[in-house]
Amino acid sequence: MHLIAKHQEEEKRMQAHYLSWKSQNEFIMECGKLVVQEVIREIKKSMYFTIFTDSTTDSSHSEQITFVFRFLHFNDNQLLEVKERFLKLEELEKKKGSDITTLILNVFEKNELDIKNCRGQGYDNGANMAGICNGVQALIRQNNPLAIFIPCSAHSLSLCAVHAIESSAPAKSYFGNIQKLYNLFSSSRVRWIILQKETSQSLH
Repeated sequence: MHLIAKHQEEEKRMQAHYLSWKSQNEFIMECGKLVVQEVIREIKKSMYFTIFTDSTTDSSHSEQITFVFRFLHFNDNQLLEVKERFLKLEELEKKKGSDITTLILNVFEKNELDIKNCRGQGYDNGANMAGICNGVQALIRQNNPLAIFIPCSAHSLSLCAVHAIESSAPAKSYFGNIQKLYNLFSSSRVRWIILQKETSQSLH
């Protein structure tokens, strides 16, 4: 306001285009805050919820962890439906169960979500997540025994497939060659373009 008043006093014309990267980032941040507020409002209205987290390495080699909530919601026809909402993405510096648990509890606290209303947890089968003593699921259940742990079935199936393939020499060789082919084409844009021109198939 002081800036506007100063320009008015000096009778200077202001030209505000808001096209700079800083203005755009501020606009995106404000939109993000509104989206998060709406997601939290829906979760609180439902009261009970399940939390899912998973992490992966991005292109900058930083570990990113996602926070997703699932809850019941009354639709326009007053029928119950299951909703799943992504809440946030955060950099994961440490992967110990206690560190990830702290992140989850911080998300609850920051958004005023009562851990006592958590009725489920869904993670992969890694020891840091599923461990019965120091895994995330065990540490969360110390705070709320009603937060039942639901192991990720897709991760379990993936582990079964990996172990099955490793026990078979022909299968291990086959998938190893497939991986080498993918690495060959994906590491070069020129080779990838040639592949796209020569075949309608994709290695993605």
